[in-house]
Amino acid sequence: MTVSKTAPQHRIRAAGIIVNQQAVLLLKVQDRSGEYWIPPGGGLEASDRHTKDCVQRECYEEAGIEVQVGDLLCVREFLETTSHRYHAEFFYSIEALKGQPHLDNLAGLNDQAFIQAVEWVAIERLATLRTFPSDLLAVVRLAQEKKASVHLGSYVQGPSETLNQFT
Repeated sequence: MTVSKTAPQHRIRAAGIIVNQQAVLLLKVQDRSGEYWIPPGGGLEASDRHTKDCVQRECYEEAGIEVQVGDLLCVREFLETTSHRYHAEFFYSIEALKGQPHLDNLAGLNDQAFIQAVEWVAIERLATLRTFPSDLLAVVRLAQEKKASVHLGSYVQGPSETLNQFT
């Protein structure tokens, strides 16, 4: 294995795990690797104060719903070798949602061609689908069982320091 001598780029991503009855809300997406299913979410943007803001914004942009973000379920890290980018992904439980999922908000966004559908997918089907993360079923089970990770909050360092912006 060749090790790069330059530091990788970094990407912070946050996603919402939305479970209703025995189904989970997922996006069917298509890229050069083919078709697969992912929870609504995306990269942290300059307007996001923290990863929970990112989840709220992405759920609205990608699925047309307003969400109340709950506990952090887990974090996944990986190095994307083709782009030399290191990813840290935060998966949150969604406690409540408002609205019916739709794709109308995608018009004009860069995800318009990428996202093909938003659907409630039976949890029992997850093992038969190509999903990212590939162990999405384990993350959904954490949400169903209300098992959260410890999250120490979000801290702003500087002249107007605040501890835990989530409140």
